[in-house]
Amino acid sequence: MSSSGSLSRPFIDLGTSLLKRAAEQQGGLLTGKDPTEFNPKDPIRLWIIQIGIIILTTQILSLGLARMRQPKVIAEVLGGIVLGPTLMGRVPGFTHHIFPDESRPYLALTANIGLVLFLFLVGLEIDTKVIKRNAKKSLIISAGGILLPFGLGAAVAVPLYNTFIDPNVAGFGHFLLFVGVAFSITAFPVLCRILTELKLLDDLIGIIVLSAGVGNDIVGWILLALTVALVNASSGLTALYVLLCSVAWTLFILIPMKRAMMWLARWTGSISSGPTPLFMTATVLLVFTSALFTDIIGVHAIFGGFLAGLIIPHEGGLAITITEKLEDMVSIIFLPLYFTLSGLSTNLGLLDNGITWGYTILILVVAYIGKFVGGSVAAVFAGFNKREAATIGTLLSCKGLVELIVLNVGLSAGILDTRVFSMFVLEALVLTFASTPVTLWLYPPHLRVRASATGANFAGIEGGPPGDHSKRTAAAGVTVGFDKKTRFLVILDKMEHMSSAMVMTQLLRPTLMLNPEVPTEVNEDPENPLRRSLSRSLTPSEKIDVEALRLIELTDRTSDLMRSSSAVEDLILRDPLLNIYNTFGQLHDMNVVDRLAVAQYELYHERVGDFARESGADLVVLSWTSPYSGLTFTDATTAIPEPVTQTPKAPPQAGPSLNPFDALFRANAAAMAPVAPAPVHERSSTVTHSHFIRRLFASTATDVALFVDMPPQRGSSIPNPISSRVHLVVPFFGGPDDRLALEFVVQLCLRKEVTATVFRIIKGVDTPPGKGTEGEQRSAPEKAHVVDSSEIERNKLAPYRPSNTVNSMNRFPDTIYPNISTQTRLESDTADNICWHKYAPDENKNGARPSHPQDVEDALTRISFKTVTSPTPLQALTQHVRNIASQKRVIAVVGRAKRMAAESHQDEMRTLLGSTDHEGGFWHAQGVGNEMRKTLGDVASAFVASGTETSLLVMQAAANGDM
Repeated sequence: MSSSGSLSRPFIDLGTSLLKRAAEQQGGLLTGKDPTEFNPKDPIRLWIIQIGIIILTTQILSLGLARMRQPKVIAEVLGGIVLGPTLMGRVPGFTHHIFPDESRPYLALTANIGLVLFLFLVGLEIDTKVIKRNAKKSLIISAGGILLPFGLGAAVAVPLYNTFIDPNVAGFGHFLLFVGVAFSITAFPVLCRILTELKLLDDLIGIIVLSAGVGNDIVGWILLALTVALVNASSGLTALYVLLCSVAWTLFILIPMKRAMMWLARWTGSISSGPTPLFMTATVLLVFTSALFTDIIGVHAIFGGFLAGLIIPHEGGLAITITEKLEDMVSIIFLPLYFTLSGLSTNLGLLDNGITWGYTILILVVAYIGKFVGGSVAAVFAGFNKREAATIGTLLSCKGLVELIVLNVGLSAGILDTRVFSMFVLEALVLTFASTPVTLWLYPPHLRVRASATGANFAGIEGGPPGDHSKRTAAAGVTVGFDKKTRFLVILDKMEHMSSAMVMTQLLRPTLMLNPEVPTEVNEDPENPLRRSLSRSLTPSEKIDVEALRLIELTDRTSDLMRSSSAVEDLILRDPLLNIYNTFGQLHDMNVVDRLAVAQYELYHERVGDFARESGADLVVLSWTSPYSGLTFTDATTAIPEPVTQTPKAPPQAGPSLNPFDALFRANAAAMAPVAPAPVHERSSTVTHSHFIRRLFASTATDVALFVDMPPQRGSSIPNPISSRVHLVVPFFGGPDDRLALEFVVQLCLRKEVTATVFRIIKGVDTPPGKGTEGEQRSAPEKAHVVDSSEIERNKLAPYRPSNTVNSMNRFPDTIYPNISTQTRLESDTADNICWHKYAPDENKNGARPSHPQDVEDALTRISFKTVTSPTPLQALTQHVRNIASQKRVIAVVGRAKRMAAESHQDEMRTLLGSTDHEGGFWHAQGVGNEMRKTLGDVASAFVASGTETSLLVMQAAANGDM
């Protein structure tokens, strides 16, 4: 028994000891404990509360300041000041509960980790190629923006030191050097964001300022490192040792470690495929190792992070990809933390007397004059005019977060006291805030010169000024000859639009020139693989030129700014959309020229217009593809892909294939239809894209074609539109857009694989039985559109009056065109008749028509011309097209008809959209609203509303003053 007792005794003792140990109470809201009470053993609770308040305050302020076109750093600095003793610190108990002194070391630790990472990102941003592109001018301006401010700062340091600084705390030499650095430094990251907001990144001034800012930033950090080294050194010999160690470490990082990182990037495949986990691990270790070394030698940890960023390879977009991985965490959490700590040390209430305010104004004025005069004079010497030089000087005066980092370093080193620190914080805030409005005043948009990727501006383009093209669009005027479009600008903005761009490019490619020595059965079979290999080469006059313009959105994210300043050639080589489109072009024997533009989304239309004028494009081609093609929705939250069966005449009640507009223009869809509404982000995306399209329609001076792809359902027997055989349908109401559509379809029919049916639609009594039906060819009456002037004024001019131009529900205005007169209306009708009879056979002359070149004559044999008269022309048109679409894949080529339209369809569209019968497409009509009609026009909207299974090519002629 004693043996058993001895065996169980250890377990009994262990249990007894565990029972005696009382678990430490964690505390919390449920136990009545204050959740803001600081616990050094568990600081995470208060830290989360602090970070939540900081982020919320910063974001609220940034929403308001964004409307004033101010960078986010202003909100971050103001947020710190608001939460500090200047404002919220005056609320009893706020600082004691939310930011107690004992919790600040934890905040400081987190903020300094983020600051090291931020300086690493700053180093990543700096690309020496930017300086090399404009080396001479940027170095002159950078030197001018450093030397004069440093000298003026040293002069101001004398009275400041004598008035506010305790000689026992900081030496005069250290203070003088520090003030000179604070005056001479420029905030390169903030400068990038200001240039983005002012749309100056691709302006000649913006490129030069950016290059000068890089050099200024590097010199400023070197001077600050030297200042900190001198302050931390106990003697001159120690300062020399610190300086030598700093130089040695810099050389070690910039030479052997840079080569090692390049080798590692290539060995791991990070350059071609993005940073691997091994490369990211090595990069993070490098950042903090470098920060540790610079800190222990007596400089500052942030310089180590900055040096690490300088050696990351930029090849293959590696630096940009690493920035994308880190920037959100740094900008959303770490930087606001740092600025809050800065704000907790800023007390504007200490600026409480005239002497203090006098010196504050002196600091502000001298700091601006130093940067403004130094940068402006240097810019004049570099060859800029006075206005441009003043703009450069103003932009260089922005301080932002870089000066705040410098000030915090000075405060922690004991060079500044709280009062002087607050004076300099106010100066940095005011100068950064003033940079945007002063730049807009000095350098308004109409004076700017947009620069290309290599720095040359568009004013010197070979062949004449932009937009000065000798060839004129035939569809907009009255011409007799056939004007073939040979230069196309294809817009590539999103991956989901690539399929539509390919379908459209398939239509644009020229026909293969047949070899007479090849057997007839091979020449006439477009699907025969021998036809391509045995065809002869195209002559220069038969070829077409296609330029693919890749649009990349520019935001205020650091990675986007880096991408915008990168060499365009590198971006083009890495861009997946351009690579896919180039491969497609090569497979179809088309020469594709790559172009790329990085711009803010609201400026996409301006960039397209600039490139169209520069290249002399005959037609700008846009694409729009539905993100939900081939999907049916079973409930409000789940989308299950499945084949959709549909009869040619009656769409199923559950809704046929969705179109690009169901995601946006559905009104009360959840309540009125069994089809679930699209997710909010998809509707928002479609809204944004429709606005871009409408801006382009309204502003471009070139003909525009918008291709809306509605591919057939899965399992459908209708051939895919990317196949060689395509049937086009053209509704011809009249007007410049319809004339453009007719001319373009004739050109597309030059290919033997393409056929077309052209309907001349006349609003009137119904076509008698047997007239105007499928297969019958008739010409339009000579005076089908010529009516008395009173009727013209009453029925046709009404849609163009300003009272009928309304804004959409999201405040985006519709395209506004000037009112038209009776004479203009009659001239346009005459042009319609001339254009129609140029191609359609004339019944009164035994089917004769004007003579054309042989290839055009052959194309006209594949086009069927019909006339349809109906009191409801849109419904009659869609019924005719629906009958054709039941047998073959159809692409409807329609005029947008927002300018000089021959008919007003407002009443019929109202009836069509309000229809509740399934033949009329009630479920489709729920997806059509004002936004669609403003984007596509009434005729194209009628196709969508009626559920017609056709892709659309919406054409708009350039508004060049013609009829």
